[in-house]
Amino acid sequence: MRIALKDILKFIVSIGLTGYVLYKTSGSVDWEKASDAILKFNYGWIFLSVFLSILSHLLRAYRWNLLLNTGGFRPSLFTSYLALMIGYLSSMAIPRLGEVTRCTTLKRTNKIPVPFSLGTVLTDRLLDLFMLGLLTIFLLLMRFELLKSFFIDFIEAKVPFVSQYWPILVLLALGGIVFLFWLIRESKRPQRKSGFLSKLIDFIINLMNGMKTIAKIKSPIQFWLSTVGIWVLYFLMLYVISFGYGPTDEMSLMAGVAVLVMGSLGMVTPVNNGIGAYQAFVASILVVFGIVYEDGYVFAIISQGSQVVAIILIGFISLLILNFRKKEQEIETDIS
Repeated sequence: MRIALKDILKFIVSIGLTGYVLYKTSGSVDWEKASDAILKFNYGWIFLSVFLSILSHLLRAYRWNLLLNTGGFRPSLFTSYLALMIGYLSSMAIPRLGEVTRCTTLKRTNKIPVPFSLGTVLTDRLLDLFMLGLLTIFLLLMRFELLKSFFIDFIEAKVPFVSQYWPILVLLALGGIVFLFWLIRESKRPQRKSGFLSKLIDFIINLMNGMKTIAKIKSPIQFWLSTVGIWVLYFLMLYVISFGYGPTDEMSLMAGVAVLVMGSLGMVTPVNNGIGAYQAFVASILVVFGIVYEDGYVFAIISQGSQVVAIILIGFISLLILNFRKKEQEIETDIS
């Protein structure tokens, strides 16, 4: 895979931003005490958490296949799982690269057009956003008085850019919507000029076709059950970690839901794998539930760190398996 200069720059900026966020959010953490706590952690719960995360990734690959099947493409569950894990591995280096990588992987293995598969990946992400929204609403309904002031203060403290420049953000969003509608109108013209604009329109058409796959699902019950199942497993893989760490071993179920919501928000920040932001978001919400910030930060390090190590290991193994299978196919082709 060729690495472009812009990808290298993205990596450097991402690492720098990650380091800055870690520095700003961990200032009150006693690292000697944190290291001691990590060494004394009950690692049996970590292995259980990693096992649950593997199940969630398998379920996500299964749901992805349901979307791909609507376009007449039928990769095996194993192939889709390998592509998914390689994508996660890529995102460790450069944020958001994984979405494209998993699509280019299926292009290599099953000749699935990248724009179509990328459309299904966007659908996959929109479903995650939908589920996260439902969880956030549920959390606020159940603990509104407890969390109302927290979320107001959190947004003002952690995301001052939004409160200061929201008119500019709104104008940019409206401009993007107008441009998108113009492209859609242009796409319906019987004759279009060749060149970059035509290619862009064709790409967007294929992208939208991929996003429409949710309406063509042949097994909607399996699709929605797998969607719910993914998030149930996400909750469990976070919650079981709490049993292995003294300050969090009596964490309530509602606190676990709050950790899932805030941790997910931390993961979508523009830093490498959400590192630093994830810890700050999780530790901040746990303070509301009576857990000291430093203890919450250590919990977040362990819960995320174990998943990062697992993804790196499984991602590299997936990459090796895929390359081995490709070489086998090349040998068979040469023989025939």
